[in-house]
Amino acid sequence: MRRLVRIGARKRGSRRRTRRPVTTPIRHSKSSCDVLRGDSASNVATVNSWAGVSYLMPLLGAAVADAYWGKYKTVLIGLSISIVGLAMVTASATLPSLRPSPCAYCAPATLSQKLVFLSGVYLCAVGIGASKAVFMSFAAEQFDDGDDDGKKAKASYFSWYYAVANMGMLTAGTLLVWVQDKVSWGLGYGICGLFVAVVVVGLAATAPMYRMLPPVGSPWKGVLQVLCALSRKVKLKVPDDAAQLYEEEDVKDPFLHPVHQRLQHTDQFRFLDKAAIVTDEDLDQDGYRPWRLCTVTQVEELKTLLRLIPIWLTSAVYFVANTQAQTTFVQQGTKTADSHIPAASLTSVETVCVAACVALYNSCASAKPAWRFTPLQLIGLGHATAVVAVAVAACTEARRLRMAQDHQLMGIAWLLPQYVVMAVSDASLSVGQLDFFYDQSPEMMKGVSTAFYFVSVSLGNLINSQLVMLVASVTAAGGGTGWFPPELDDGHLDYYFLLVVAVTVVNFAVFVALANNYTPRRVR
Repeated sequence: MRRLVRIGARKRGSRRRTRRPVTTPIRHSKSSCDVLRGDSASNVATVNSWAGVSYLMPLLGAAVADAYWGKYKTVLIGLSISIVGLAMVTASATLPSLRPSPCAYCAPATLSQKLVFLSGVYLCAVGIGASKAVFMSFAAEQFDDGDDDGKKAKASYFSWYYAVANMGMLTAGTLLVWVQDKVSWGLGYGICGLFVAVVVVGLAATAPMYRMLPPVGSPWKGVLQVLCALSRKVKLKVPDDAAQLYEEEDVKDPFLHPVHQRLQHTDQFRFLDKAAIVTDEDLDQDGYRPWRLCTVTQVEELKTLLRLIPIWLTSAVYFVANTQAQTTFVQQGTKTADSHIPAASLTSVETVCVAACVALYNSCASAKPAWRFTPLQLIGLGHATAVVAVAVAACTEARRLRMAQDHQLMGIAWLLPQYVVMAVSDASLSVGQLDFFYDQSPEMMKGVSTAFYFVSVSLGNLINSQLVMLVASVTAAGGGTGWFPPELDDGHLDYYFLLVVAVTVVNFAVFVALANNYTPRRVR
């Protein structure tokens, strides 16, 4: 689910960054240059701003779905917005009045031309970005968690979703890009818009088939109520008997999927239980005051969130290793003997391997249910194989540097093992994280839980870029060539891989400790 974004020339010691696409696969840097005839600086600013909006929208869209619109409505509205955006981009790339002259020395795009194109691009980011994470959680709601078959089907859904999404990105990055380059940008954008329109029509036509749950309220309101009530009772002593804590006794509506789940009390983070201590001031004739007294379920939801955040952070650090497949691994490929094979095409190998791993795992799990991993086990497998993948890359790079000293070139096939192992890692961790966070997240954060995945990808890429700049600066201090000189053969990319291995090993150890001590939420 990745693609390479290359904008302008690279500065000394810098590296190419990649981001997982959150919206329709538009190659923004080349598009802004070809369609708007922008310079390198403006292209960089455009892509960075667009990426920021893209990574923000899954969280915002999920919050709106959970609190106000519901998931189905949010998906339809988001995709409809993206159709408008794609129509504007298609018109900008097709109509002569909306695009600048194609000659190399003509004037750049006018303000109105830029406005139409950039408005379309940002509408795509808003629409698809807001609906993408919500779509996953909406589909997961169609499975019944009340039996083991429903849970297994939901786990299979997340794995197949990730595999199909990878194949979709592979198709978009090959066939669709070929259409844009060889035929026209307008046709490529038009095909994207047509596909999204078909999805909207299909979802609208099949609406009666779906289980549509009403919005359960703001995902953050309950957290703020617990913190507010806790601040009022911080000096109180937590009772030894949890039965003395406040809990509502209303009956859950059996016709609604657990919109009013009640959670069992846990002893972890007991200081938070103070928010559920009943005092004379908390009750009035109309019942309890939610900003002074919270239920055990509300407190347990905050405890669950506190348990999930550290595990989520380890996933963000994991993507420091994972993103090497689209950056440094590709740079290795540019220094091989097979110059006729584009180095960036190796990422397609990983994409195909991800889909193959998912298909193989689901086949084995269906034939042998005992072989099915828990979500935490899948995440752990992803962390462990990421260590192996980057370690293999370090050994391969050390071999390539030795051959370069003897004026020899290594074959590009030597890079395949690290891509295959990273594909196993990517499939394991991504599928496990999506399933785990959806299953364990508080009831009011089911939509936000899937958006956390995209935020962890973004954060991992950000950490990696900052780490690269820091290492490049430190190793080149004093006038040395450093690990990242302009000529890769003069540097030590293998040392950087070993550094990433060390970071990933520590991160894996932290994850194992967190997983072993994790207390799952329990519904009464």
